[in-house]
Amino acid sequence: MMRAARAANRSPAFRRLLRGRSIRRFPLVNRIYHTVFRVGVASGGQDVEARYRGVLLAGPAWDATIMPSVSAGYYEEFEVGVYERLASVSTSIVDVGANIGVYACTGAAHLPADGTLIAFEPVPENLGYLRRNVERNGQAGRVTVEPQAVGESPGELTLHLSGEQSGKHSAAAANVGTPASTVTVPMTSIDDYLDGRTPDIIKIDVEGYEGFVLRGAAETLKSGPTLLFELHPELQANCGSPASELLDLVFAHYRWVFLVDELNNVLRPCTRADLDAPDAVGLYLSNLVAINRQDHLDAVGRWRPSS
Repeated sequence: MMRAARAANRSPAFRRLLRGRSIRRFPLVNRIYHTVFRVGVASGGQDVEARYRGVLLAGPAWDATIMPSVSAGYYEEFEVGVYERLASVSTSIVDVGANIGVYACTGAAHLPADGTLIAFEPVPENLGYLRRNVERNGQAGRVTVEPQAVGESPGELTLHLSGEQSGKHSAAAANVGTPASTVTVPMTSIDDYLDGRTPDIIKIDVEGYEGFVLRGAAETLKSGPTLLFELHPELQANCGSPASELLDLVFAHYRWVFLVDELNNVLRPCTRADLDAPDAVGLYLSNLVAINRQDHLDAVGRWRPSS
């Protein structure tokens, strides 16, 4: 079944068929999928280990999304491929919302020998897996793990933990699906933490809190680090930072903005107005890449439309 899921994920026809509606939204389908994963891959244990794009990753067996797709090898494979290519022509990355370390470990593996990565992850369970995965891939010398959230300013943040997915924890209770508990964590901002240092890439995946992260990076954005982030208007509105404000901030700083088209494995140039159009953002169309550097633009050239 995991092989079938990977094949389906890579099939343009299948993805178009399901565009805008996921069969996983049906409880019975979701239950069957996760049961097969637990029996066939997790074997009833608390942890799952899988080799993904050359790195070894461990994660929680209870997770219904990340670990099944990592184990099958198709977890965000187009986005990760773009990210790996950008990492290969960079020397410093900031990963905000590192979760178990999929992007942190694959990014670190593709950085040049002198490259460094800072991974922020505030959720205790995810943090444990992140540290473990960094260590087991021999990356402790180049990856700094920071056990805190990132927002507009230093302080504290209460996170609502999801009982469904390890990547669904959020600052908004409405974003987590089935709630589990809450945890209050320390928080910094990119500007305060970096204190004038300039990263080449900032990757953000914080379940609706992206606007606050970028507000706290106002000085850092002036240097034009390449951004990779999720655009989920509903999640962002639930966190109190409308997607429109996030987009205004990005388009004010960046010359080239691309919508990640997972259906066709391309980066589609977009304008601010394009993203306001109905159905512009949705299933398979929910990630953006913003670039100011010519070398980064050249690095992703093979994924841009030729027209």
